[in-house]
Amino acid sequence: MNEIKLRPGEEFVYNGIRFICLDIIDGNYLAITAECWCKKRFNEKYEDGCNNWKKSTLRRFLNEDVLEEHFNTEHLIKQTSDLVADNGDKAYGTCEDYITLLTCDQYRKYRDYVPLFEECMWTLTPWRCDTGYANIVRSVHPAGAVYDITANYSGGLAPVCLFKADNLILRRQAQLIPAE
Repeated sequence: MNEIKLRPGEEFVYNGIRFICLDIIDGNYLAITAECWCKKRFNEKYEDGCNNWKKSTLRRFLNEDVLEEHFNTEHLIKQTSDLVADNGDKAYGTCEDYITLLTCDQYRKYRDYVPLFEECMWTLTPWRCDTGYANIVRSVHPAGAVYDITANYSGGLAPVCLFKADNLILRRQAQLIPAE
């Protein structure tokens, strides 16, 4: 059987969820959901530091509830996200997750493949980390512009995963190659 490989911009299905391939990283597929899953708050708490992805309730929801219900960790690779703020502040460091969100830099890089949704889509990029401003998170407006909203706002959720290629190639082949 010939291997069929995904290219950036192509859609595939994983456990009934439609994804769009954004990039091929070390032979594996970085992908975003093709549809906005739901609207959720970035963080249930509203205080300085609530825009820190590492401490957000949205991160816990994705990497506990969503991971357990929809994914097999054997099919995913943990990603390290850079939590640098929009103003360049590096106070929040990095974070490692199976399921994450795009950073603003990733959104700009993959903009041609990222769908625009009817609601603002969360990124994990904080606007600033300093006291008095550490409650604003960058998002993508339905028109495609990077925008800022407070962490307690309900924004659109488009999870991002790094899939092991072997698993997806087999699933894609099974879908595309008819039985003889």
